[in-house]
Amino acid sequence: MIDLLSERAGGRVVAVNDEFFAPAENLIKVAAPIANDQYTDRGKWMDGWESRRRRDPGHDWCVLELGIPGRIESVTVDTSHFTGNYPEAFSLDASPGDEVWSEAMAMTPLEGDSIATFDIDFDRRVLFVRLNIYPDGGVARLRVEGSPIPDMRAVCPGGPADLASAIVGGTWLDASNYHYSPPSNLLLPTDSAGMWDGWETKRRRGPGFDWATFRLGLRGMVESVLVDTTHFKGNSPGWVSFDTSEDGDTWSTVVDQVAVAADSLNPIGLPEPVPASHVRLSLHPDGGVARMRVLGRPDADAAGAVRLEYLNSLFDEAAAGFFHTACASSKWVEMMLNQRPYESVIAVLESTESGFDQLEADDWLEAFAGHPRIGESGDDRSSREQVGAIGHETELAAVNAEYQERFGFIFIVYASGKTGEEMIGIARERLLNAREEEIVNASVEQRQITRTRLLQMLCQEER
Repeated sequence: MIDLLSERAGGRVVAVNDEFFAPAENLIKVAAPIANDQYTDRGKWMDGWESRRRRDPGHDWCVLELGIPGRIESVTVDTSHFTGNYPEAFSLDASPGDEVWSEAMAMTPLEGDSIATFDIDFDRRVLFVRLNIYPDGGVARLRVEGSPIPDMRAVCPGGPADLASAIVGGTWLDASNYHYSPPSNLLLPTDSAGMWDGWETKRRRGPGFDWATFRLGLRGMVESVLVDTTHFKGNSPGWVSFDTSEDGDTWSTVVDQVAVAADSLNPIGLPEPVPASHVRLSLHPDGGVARMRVLGRPDADAAGAVRLEYLNSLFDEAAAGFFHTACASSKWVEMMLNQRPYESVIAVLESTESGFDQLEADDWLEAFAGHPRIGESGDDRSSREQVGAIGHETELAAVNAEYQERFGFIFIVYASGKTGEEMIGIARERLLNAREEEIVNASVEQRQITRTRLLQMLCQEER
């Protein structure tokens, strides 16, 4: 598991009701809390978050945004150095980001000057957490560990994706040496904060070289690798090599000892794209690297699995929004929600069709009403689907108006890949139909539109 909340992961404090003695931003620091005898004009200096002594009912709280959205599996509450000023108890709430909170962990007693880890059984994708302390006091560090669940941009990118990023579940497996700092830092989504925030080995005094292996978060075709040596000046590697594997056992060298510059971004292209599920970075002979980006194209099955996990882990309201993007029938959306979790993309498509088979005329009309008229501006998705309408807006507006006046609902056609002339011709032909027949025709088009949208949202090609 990875700390989804850490400052290195990009976590941040959003709001806090009281931080009189010590700021809440200390909660997400990576360094272990320290103690000293300093005093400020407000009292004893503490390396953590500390509120004032509460004199009225209630409790103190802090809202934090996860740097890496995901499923929470454990939480660690560290009260190190808080002895007579720690909270009696804490609880943790979780949110998908719409200010709707769910209890992830009920009120639980705490001890002072201790580190306590608690398992959490919470199967939803979380963006924000709220730490509640009862009634007041101080906490040194908060660790929220779990499994990353990325959004669509990280999985279905317009360009190469970072297949090894911690955001998509990239994981460090093994290394020859990590005397100063671990290779897991290489996969973090934030820029390196300093030489300590990377992977650095001890000085090699004999033959050989240092290496680290990683499992990609997204299996795919690797096109290039970026070796970032920022902050490493007199201790960067002289050269690096790069190996790939499709099973984690059999390795192929695709980059053989390429020189890298100190304190720099070093892009390294592969001679040709290579399929991989694992990669190995080697430092010749030793040294330090700040970050590594493994850029390439995700495998469709791997991307689909990640998107399914995303869909299955959404809070109900967000999942309803996901399905509503594909089809605006509230009855169909509810049926799709009730079928979660889905085991495969095929299962989603099968549920889509079985749900459509249960819709009646009013349900289809509700679905049709969720579309912009052909040729009119809508959301980005609709605009991409209707690219063929460009230049034919006036004529399409006229036929749309005639169609809606005749049938009482907008003209629905699967627009992807069709020219403006083709869509106008289809509308003219369908104007000759009876209303009942045209509802059936439009429902066929709606099924195809929904199927294509769902495949795109699950990072799949039409099949």
